[in-house]
Amino acid sequence: MEGAQEQIAARLQALGEAELADVVAFVGQHPDWSCGALLIEACRALDHMQVMQNLGRPPGEYIHLADFDLIVRGWNILLSLLLPQVGRFSGIPAAASTEETRHIVLNLMHACGRYVMLTDTAERIRHGMVNGRMSGDDIELSLSEAVQTDFFHDQVDRARVLDLKMKFAAGRLATDSDIGPALRAEMATQVFPWKLPQGTMVGYTSSRDVDSAFLKFLTDTVLEWRGDAGLHPDAQLGACTGADMVTTVHMLLGRYLAHIVYIEEARKIFPDVNFAMSLCIWKTRPELIAELVIIGTPEPLAAAVVDLVTVRADDAPFFFKEHTPSFPMLIEIADGYLLMPISAVFRNPLSHIRALRESTTPALLNAVRSHHEAWMADDLCALFQGDRYQCVSTQTKLRSAGRVVTDVDAAILDYITGELVLFQLKWQDFDSSNLKTQRSKAKNFVDKVETWGATVSDWIDEHGVERLCQVLKLKLPLGRLPIMIRLWGLGRSNARFRGLGYAPGATVVVFTWPQLIRLRHEIGPGAAVFAEIACRVQEEAAKPVRRTPIPYTMQSRGQRIFIQDLWNSFDDGISVSATVDRGPNASETKS
Repeated sequence: MEGAQEQIAARLQALGEAELADVVAFVGQHPDWSCGALLIEACRALDHMQVMQNLGRPPGEYIHLADFDLIVRGWNILLSLLLPQVGRFSGIPAAASTEETRHIVLNLMHACGRYVMLTDTAERIRHGMVNGRMSGDDIELSLSEAVQTDFFHDQVDRARVLDLKMKFAAGRLATDSDIGPALRAEMATQVFPWKLPQGTMVGYTSSRDVDSAFLKFLTDTVLEWRGDAGLHPDAQLGACTGADMVTTVHMLLGRYLAHIVYIEEARKIFPDVNFAMSLCIWKTRPELIAELVIIGTPEPLAAAVVDLVTVRADDAPFFFKEHTPSFPMLIEIADGYLLMPISAVFRNPLSHIRALRESTTPALLNAVRSHHEAWMADDLCALFQGDRYQCVSTQTKLRSAGRVVTDVDAAILDYITGELVLFQLKWQDFDSSNLKTQRSKAKNFVDKVETWGATVSDWIDEHGVERLCQVLKLKLPLGRLPIMIRLWGLGRSNARFRGLGYAPGATVVVFTWPQLIRLRHEIGPGAAVFAEIACRVQEEAAKPVRRTPIPYTMQSRGQRIFIQDLWNSFDDGISVSATVDRGPNASETKS
């Protein structure tokens, strides 16, 4: 059986590499100028597809989810192949966007997506995560039973937290200060047709009210994305800070989203508008920096942020290696000319910027991560405020015989129940689509949390609860010691790894930050909050997520592949690809 699985994996690997070879050969036939035109058209086609798929009515029904996902996953690869060719010419290719040209680049991205999916699935077959079998001449693929236990839990929990936050914000989102009918009506009066030889474009005269409304609408989302990306405001990113980066990205996203709505409104009034072509935004670098200066950004700071955000030809290796889709906010097409793909509003651009710049500037890695544990501890303690709880948000070292044996990242004492929870906080980056990287980080998480739990338990056995309270500097009413010590491991984005082959032990209860937020609000101020959280975590870990498979048939070089459940939808409306992403930037489509 193992031999049969390896044969199927090898077949998928070969098919995927052949798909890539076809695209490489196609790109190689085109001169630099044509490659620049292909990249521009790929951005237009991707922007158009994202708007139609995510903002259409009803959402998610423009094209089949699997085809959409394959095209999105193929974007990084196509970008990596075309980037080295741009920047070798002056000016920008001024070709019209037509259904035929969009069809060409969408087919290229789909082929690149098949390469990503086929080679990734081959690796997952080799690790027992996907089952393959031959049915006549066809290949059938399905998730293994091991993956179904907990692979989807972390992704679905993130979606549940977003739904919870949307419920809290429902009243705010219904006001005309957001993107409601009144604002759209105002924007419709500001648009006009702009005729070019390549087609009719859209122009508009924006206003401060419109800009402010979109910035306000995006504020909560940008703050959420900042947390997912791990960009602390004080992180030093070369010549700018995390706060500078987030502020600038917020402003740009507001412009992008407003631009989409302007184009949508113009299309209702002027039917001959080239919708796909109009979605693209162009700026020169000096123009963009000047706009940032006008809103109060010092020029050196504006230049530093723009340079960090801009994707250039020498960034191509990152996009070829990293298959988690990244939608750059700025792409340098030619010297000084920046293309601004509006697809950036549909996927956290801060995570992309951080990952890209960490790969090119390793010093940024420590600059970003140095703030994570303290930031996470502060957020944790903010969930347990009031007289009932005593929180320790600073790291506490546990010593034996004069040496440090381990540390406690945070601790919370419940005065009512007498429970003391000790936390090991893990802020790992699970955005990478590389299976080897995912498995390495999963093993690291499980091993370190279990080692921590065993070491803390041994320390308490040796030194006692009273000494633990002294080291933590807890204030104990009437000197009453905690009656129970709980050990919890908290992952910022992921914590459940049975599907990757690493099951947690029994010493430490492990769960994710989104899961904790949800449970804290669902349980409320009950009499035994920590006990109920622990119980719910264990119950949820034992239950596979209820899902509805989205079957898909893929054709690759004459080979038919039936994919049973690598794409799935869930009860709360999200759709997830099971084969590539696991991090907070994972492919999730609301429908």
